[in-house]
Amino acid sequence: MSASPISHRAALPTWATELARLWNSGAHSLFLLHGNIHDLFPVAAAPKPTYAALGPYLSQRLFPTRAHLLHYDLGAGLTFATPAMQTRFFEWLKIYDEVENTTFHRDGPPRVFVHLLPVLRRFFLRMAEETGENRGVTLVVNFAEKLVPASEENQAAHDERVALVTLLSWAASPELHHGDVGVILVTETISELHGDLLQNPHVARVRIDLPVLDERAAFLGSGWLDRHTDGKTLAAQSDLPTDDLARRTSGLPLLRIEQLLATALRNDQRITASYVSAGKRTLIEDYCGDLVKFKDPKVGRSLDDVATHVAAKTRLRELAWLIREGKHAVLERGVLVPGRIGVGKSYLIDCFASECGLPVLELGQFRSKWVGETERQQARILLTIRALGPVIVVVDEADAVFGNRSADGDSGVSSRVFAAFAAHLGDSSLRGRELWIAMTSRPDLMAIDLKRQGRFGLCVPLFPAQNPDEIVELFSVIARSQKLALAEPLLAYIREKLGGRPLTGSDVEAVLVRARERAVLAKRDDTLELEDLQTAVDAFIDPLDENLLALQEAAAVLACSDRRFLPENYQTMDRSVLRSAYESAKRMLRAD
Repeated sequence: MSASPISHRAALPTWATELARLWNSGAHSLFLLHGNIHDLFPVAAAPKPTYAALGPYLSQRLFPTRAHLLHYDLGAGLTFATPAMQTRFFEWLKIYDEVENTTFHRDGPPRVFVHLLPVLRRFFLRMAEETGENRGVTLVVNFAEKLVPASEENQAAHDERVALVTLLSWAASPELHHGDVGVILVTETISELHGDLLQNPHVARVRIDLPVLDERAAFLGSGWLDRHTDGKTLAAQSDLPTDDLARRTSGLPLLRIEQLLATALRNDQRITASYVSAGKRTLIEDYCGDLVKFKDPKVGRSLDDVATHVAAKTRLRELAWLIREGKHAVLERGVLVPGRIGVGKSYLIDCFASECGLPVLELGQFRSKWVGETERQQARILLTIRALGPVIVVVDEADAVFGNRSADGDSGVSSRVFAAFAAHLGDSSLRGRELWIAMTSRPDLMAIDLKRQGRFGLCVPLFPAQNPDEIVELFSVIARSQKLALAEPLLAYIREKLGGRPLTGSDVEAVLVRARERAVLAKRDDTLELEDLQTAVDAFIDPLDENLLALQEAAAVLACSDRRFLPENYQTMDRSVLRSAYESAKRMLRAD
């Protein structure tokens, strides 16, 4: 790449440095630029820092002295970085028209991509013969997924096949390699491009990540915002210093940060910690299509608020200590938390995250019926997670969210989604920046690839209360959260009547709510009497299928990675007996 004439050039982001390295190697002429493509990027540094969108950034910072810099998209057709470039192209186009008996120099080049390709190829080959200042061509193709979309071979349109074959031939062309001609395909999600492009060894990929802490701090301290907010300055209206503001805006593109802060500045609103937190949550959820929930840690909440689950809490406290002390090298990449319905998985992990002091990104079911939407949303989610760190990523119903490699009937979407998750979880460079928590009542349905060491190798199962002491503890803790006082006669009744039943937190909550309802209807406010509790217990029926609960519990035991996490009755049980109980529960469910 040519040196920039800008006197105070901004430092290149990581992705731009990688693109420059690959470009200057001369080994590639076709590049895939993907990821955070809709952001702002630094063009000039002090004394007058300047930021620009990707198109202008390529023109002004990476290719400022390029002889020919062309842009193409379906909407605008072929455009040029400068009027001088357009003039030179049309001068050549006039010669082309004379040879081919066309009128493109008068009517304009073809807007349809497949019709434009032969013209571009001739232009590339002609410019490759040039020397000096007229040498060098770069074509930037925006929204490349619209031209060569991912599709089955027998479903691809003729124009898509022509475009694909042409691009692949350009990628392998020695004339373009040696002639300083390069093509950059820009797309947000590379999985939306045809697989032949992604797998071709002549094609180089460069991912644009969300900005890191130093890049956010440089943007916030550059004065760029002050020049676009009618003279209102960030320093005057912000309660947060620049370094704190940069830390709090992790996971956001610079463009979103600008929008968030400029909105406050232009409306004379103070930029407070609560404003940034609420805005960040909204922006992240919007960017990810409202398919995630972002939560900051809750002050005062910890694992002390969780009843029973002693072994699980002990192990999670160890992880929390490692996180707080920065011992990232020995942290797990993921923790699998299986357990039957209602056992308290979500609440336990919520308390664990608060004890760690880390924000939580809750990932739900994000698959869409629209073509390409699932992969696009997944790519945005993973990009955000990578930039948010350190963060805890919570996946509920993990068996359904992750899917597996063998799913069919959806044109390979499920297998591509699974492969992307598996690759991300297997990236050891993210250890300590992301801790993934997968919760499920059916760990047996999760693919074995995810349950291996290095992904969700640590499995901490949860179980219902196992003895009278745990039952009493469960009632006491849940009653306290509901601001109820359980007198000694009630606790004695609970120990005697319910001590032998494997109750979960949801069971206990249901019983207490019904008992409390009876007290309120009797106009005794929230004071429970023994009769209220007795009536609620006698009337309580668990509607869940016993065989289903047995299956879920057996699956949790079989998935466990450490005997110490199991109740005493399971610690010494032969695994063949457990396997038989699991298979028996499955047969009973099928019979029902």
